[in-house]
Amino acid sequence: MEKLSDSSYMVLQQSGRVVTGTVTDKAGEPIIGANVLVKGTSQGIITDLDGNFTLNNVQENAELVISYIGYKEQTIKTGNKTNFTVKLAEDTELIDEVVVVGYASQKKVNLTGSVSSVDMGEIAEKRPITNLSSGLAGMAAGVSVTSSSNKPGDDNGSILVRGQGTLNDSSPLVIIDGVESNINTVAPQDVESMTVLKDAASASIYGSRAANGVILITTKKGKQGKVNIDYTGYVSLESIGKTIDPVSDYATYMELMNEAYVNSNKPVRFSDETIKAWRDDAGQNPLKYPNTNWIDEVFRTGVATNHNLSVSGGSEKASYYTSFGYNNNPGVMENAGYERYSFRTNLELRPTKWLTLGTRLNGYFANIDLGQDRVDDVFTYGVASTPGIVLRHDGRYGGMQNPEDDPQANNPLQWLNREAGQKKERNFKAQFFGTITPLKGLSISGSYSYELTDKDNWKKTNLLDMWNFATEQIVTKDSRRDYIKNDNRKIERIFMDGVIRYENRFLDNRLDLNAMFGASQEMRRDRSFSAQRYDWVDSSVDVIDGATGESTTSGSHSEWAMRSFFGRINLGWADKYLLELNLRADASSRFTKNNRWGYFPSVSAGWRMDQEAFMEGTKGWLDALKLRASYGELGNNYLASEYQSVPSYAQANYVLNDGLQIGMAQTSLANINLTWESTAVTNVAADFAVLNNRLSGTLEYFYKKTSDILINLPAPLVHGDASIPTQNSAKVVNKGFELTLNWADKINDFHYNVGMNMTFVNNKVTKFKGDEPSISGSKMIKEGYPINVQYILVADRIVQTQEDLDYVQSLVDNAPIGKDGKQVNPFQTYKRPELGDVLYKDMDGNGIFNDDDRVPLGYGDTPRLMYNFTLGFDWKGFDFSTVLSGTGSQKEVYTTMRSTYVTYGNQISQEVADGCWHKGVTDATFPRLLTGDGRNTRASTLWQTDKRYFKIRNIQLGYTLPEKWVKAASLSRVRLFCSLENFFTFTDYAGMDPETNKFTYPSMRQASFGLNVSF
Repeated sequence: MEKLSDSSYMVLQQSGRVVTGTVTDKAGEPIIGANVLVKGTSQGIITDLDGNFTLNNVQENAELVISYIGYKEQTIKTGNKTNFTVKLAEDTELIDEVVVVGYASQKKVNLTGSVSSVDMGEIAEKRPITNLSSGLAGMAAGVSVTSSSNKPGDDNGSILVRGQGTLNDSSPLVIIDGVESNINTVAPQDVESMTVLKDAASASIYGSRAANGVILITTKKGKQGKVNIDYTGYVSLESIGKTIDPVSDYATYMELMNEAYVNSNKPVRFSDETIKAWRDDAGQNPLKYPNTNWIDEVFRTGVATNHNLSVSGGSEKASYYTSFGYNNNPGVMENAGYERYSFRTNLELRPTKWLTLGTRLNGYFANIDLGQDRVDDVFTYGVASTPGIVLRHDGRYGGMQNPEDDPQANNPLQWLNREAGQKKERNFKAQFFGTITPLKGLSISGSYSYELTDKDNWKKTNLLDMWNFATEQIVTKDSRRDYIKNDNRKIERIFMDGVIRYENRFLDNRLDLNAMFGASQEMRRDRSFSAQRYDWVDSSVDVIDGATGESTTSGSHSEWAMRSFFGRINLGWADKYLLELNLRADASSRFTKNNRWGYFPSVSAGWRMDQEAFMEGTKGWLDALKLRASYGELGNNYLASEYQSVPSYAQANYVLNDGLQIGMAQTSLANINLTWESTAVTNVAADFAVLNNRLSGTLEYFYKKTSDILINLPAPLVHGDASIPTQNSAKVVNKGFELTLNWADKINDFHYNVGMNMTFVNNKVTKFKGDEPSISGSKMIKEGYPINVQYILVADRIVQTQEDLDYVQSLVDNAPIGKDGKQVNPFQTYKRPELGDVLYKDMDGNGIFNDDDRVPLGYGDTPRLMYNFTLGFDWKGFDFSTVLSGTGSQKEVYTTMRSTYVTYGNQISQEVADGCWHKGVTDATFPRLLTGDGRNTRASTLWQTDKRYFKIRNIQLGYTLPEKWVKAASLSRVRLFCSLENFFTFTDYAGMDPETNKFTYPSMRQASFGLNVSF
């Protein structure tokens, strides 16, 4: 490189100049770390501890851009000046950030309840989500989202707010545009904001259904200005992540099965000749000697697409937002896909200054593959199959190839296709609303909503024989009787409300008053009908009259209604001291007249300490501090049946006068004293912002006590065959804390943010049935323990050495003396452990090994600790974000496809095969294989697995094309993005997915490529 001459260097020095300055806030306090950038260049610097900056070689007439988190960006022209004092104004958008709460919206700084807001609009634009619950996962403290169902179209997560607070349904109330609705009825791209109300102060305005929290969803509406057209679309490649590997080598499978029969002193099932034939073939003739891994055969890579197009705009007199969405997700199993068309129109008219009228119309139409009804069967019967089956060849389904194996072994692909037909689901919702403003600060609003969901299904048998492809013979004839079946279910919701609001400021604008009073009424009606007829005339016919055999019909109808009155008063003094009072009264048709009304009050208060005069000196390191506390009562009117407070009757047969007569019989007794579950919540919190608002956060403690929980109590047998109604009896306490932290800053034009939230919840049943537990499998509900605590045996060891056998003998030798004066057999219940067997601990110390040695372990179904991290940056058109989630330890007994109890015609786990005890082994992980003998597979710590996980929930990278490029095509914005969803999960869990509660359709790994375009 040629060296510059001294004269050239002097010319460069003279072409620029030194510019200095100081950056302060409006009070004159220096701002440390403010960005000072020469516009149009990469030249920049940050201010020092005194707010000063120095820039060299600044051209004449250059512009400086000064910015800092929490302040409005300012651009100044240098002209011929070389020294500047810049005062940055606070960003009032941050100060005036508004959060939607029940029947109103409030400034975030004035909130006194526990409320989390999620920018779902931004999430839906950047991530390939088709339902709101998956977008909510990891985004709010205290909110847990688990993947209870992952089938396409039925992939809404199970949402818990601050843990499981009842023994019944713990799902939060979902309100969409002011009306209760299913969270699945709104497309994520149509959502403007999502708010979670977590404590009683914020949620009590919804009264009897708010005990488990409330999720408020507000859809988008048009804004005054030009017409905006926005498109978001993506293609997603879907696959399963972690799997459970079965033993797929059939020769090895047969040897393991024989070993189990030998260990159980039974004759072996498979001959040496058959095993040798399979092993010698070594997979060369898969149609004759199959070695099938059913999981590899059933699951596939799916390609899903999603498109959303919206048009919005408005003027002073009207605004509109309309959208159309299309989602097609074939899933990762055949014949189990989902296709959906959705639309939305939000229209608002303002004919005068005092009148606003509007409507919201939305709905969807869905086609659902019939195989979705068989997904659980695939997992059930996939386990009940063997590697010796060809699942499908040449369009035909395979049966057992080995005559020595179980001829009834199942084919999971055949189960997916056993029925033909279609499922359709239609949803339509219309909401009409109006507001008049007769006086300043006074408004009167009313709305009426109607929603109809129509589910229409028809199906018929699809007869599929199962073949032996080695002999080309049918080994299992599909002998089911053919039928045609039609089902229809209609769900209607009607809701109407009226609300009066008044807000004003008094006493020299120091007293802020905001009052609201309203009333609402709603009804839900559910009607279903089913008809089935056997012996169709022709397989192409799909109507009931196309069959000629006998028929069956059934139908049901239920409804409930609620009437409510509610009110709220907010008081503020000098923008420092905040008080909120709420009261709601609900009357439910689910309860009898004397218990119909429930009353749900709450009170909350806040102190904005940062507004005090004595806090002025803290600006720059402590910028905001608010203390708040609340107490309130909530309710839950959930019942398994709408009519538990009244007796129920059904058809019954009687013998009268030596003849059979049809009459009615009581099937369930009534509980006329049935009433609300009640929940009292105390919440204490601090909100803060430090370091010039770069770091903000919230720390909260909550105590939640739910009383009068509905349970089934013991009852005498004199009631006959009629079922006993539930009664208000149990109590549950949840307590814990939440921590939320967010850091946002920028270095020149590199903007970045880091966020985290953490929740710790402790759960305990404080009243149930006294000392009597309720035990279901390995789980127990009992006073003094968490809900569904593990109630299991403690494994001492696997007996593998002579020393272990000697120890077992010592337990026999030292067994206690029975009532008959003879020494008892300590292993009478579980059988004496032999080599390869599990020895359990004698937890009650009586020398006898039985179910009395079970002990409660762990913390129930939900993890106590949950944590999430969010990271993001944007730089020169590039944007990146990621969401990380994890939980603390949570153990459960898991034995599905992970058991040493083997069954003829069933799968064997590769993990178990590799780790089980064999003769000569002294370090086995699992006991020996047995059949017809469950001594080693009793629920114990040996079969516990930890559901703790750390998941990279999403990684997203996008690039927004430069404005000058897209303007040439008459576009305003084009963004390309790619995303990985649920791709990386780190866990020791033995099942397929630690977020699911059983062996079922797992959460999908998605690699997506998409496009955002704005016109």
